[in-house]
Amino acid sequence: MSMSRSEFLRERNARWACLREVAERGAPGQAEFEAALQDLRALIGWSRAQVLAGLGLHPDNEPIP
Repeated sequence: MSMSRSEFLRERNARWACLREVAERGAPGQAEFEAALQDLRALIGWSRAQVLAGLGLHPDNEPIP
């Protein structure tokens, strides 16, 4: 069963909010951050670099797990 557009947007926004919250407590490379990042990536289909850029982070300055 696929999500409606509004369900998708709600879910996407919730996952971004979760990732931002986790980012306040941790950094790329930490397990909780990486799990939230992967969860969002799986939903929206963006690369790691794109998601990090969305958070205002540059992937060259962050550890790659």
